[in-house]
Amino acid sequence: HPEETGWLKFNSHKNFLGFGDYDVNVITAALHEHGYDLLWHDNRVPLDTVDLTACAGLIVHIQSTWFFRRGHWFAIKHFSHPITVPEVKETYVGQPRAARDNKDGDGVEHQEITRGPGFWNLDSKLAVPEYIGSQTKLDGYLADLRKKNRVHVLLIVPMKTPSTASSSSI
Repeated sequence: HPEETGWLKFNSHKNFLGFGDYDVNVITAALHEHGYDLLWHDNRVPLDTVDLTACAGLIVHIQSTWFFRRGHWFAIKHFSHPITVPEVKETYVGQPRAARDNKDGDGVEHQEITRGPGFWNLDSKLAVPEYIGSQTKLDGYLADLRKKNRVHVLLIVPMKTPSTASSSSI
């Protein structure tokens, strides 16, 4: 095997060019170290049949349709208490941080908004976490994503004891 002899450095958890884009096995192993399991949600089953507030969170994978583009992963989490975030005017990915963070010293402070309890989109491409709301609104949010993309939803749940654990999907 080329991997074992060392003449070809190959990491099966990265893309073929050798950088970034780790696969879901790396995420699963990290969650196992912290006492959580990752369950693939079967897209044929309506998400409203699962109590998502019992999950530690969700990981959403938007699969790329382009060969050289990587998919995008982001987390959604339910908070049972209100969350306060800065209110940020429209921003876009790639906008200079100074424009997003108001670090140019103009003395203007950001307004804060408090929302929740409910589901929050914790996507790192957003300037601040995005409030989604109830599970019904989350279902609509994910349905809109599915209209435009190939989407996989993974549920983060506390690990079961070894005697009751199963590797089934929800």
